[in-house]
Amino acid sequence: MATITFKRGSTPYTLHTHFTAGKSLTFVEASKPKQDGGLEIYHLSQRIADLHKKFQEAGATSPLMVIDEPNGRGGTHARYFYRGHGCHFEHQDGARVYG
Repeated sequence: MATITFKRGSTPYTLHTHFTAGKSLTFVEASKPKQDGGLEIYHLSQRIADLHKKFQEAGATSPLMVIDEPNGRGGTHARYFYRGHGCHFEHQDGARVYG
């Protein structure tokens, strides 16, 4: 069984905690200041790739999933979440395993 350790307070820890609570996240939501309810995580796509890599390096199956959704400006953006943690996006059309 693979063991993954996160340093408390690190960005991977923050993302892991957020996702295991059944929550999802987009770039816009992640980059909001903490006082506005955001996580103040910048370059989210790179941070997600780093989190995915932690699972790969540990030999564990990554629970990361992604779904594209309208961004309100005529395009789409990615919404990230974990499968198996109660996020309702997991069962929507277009949801796919990250990677």
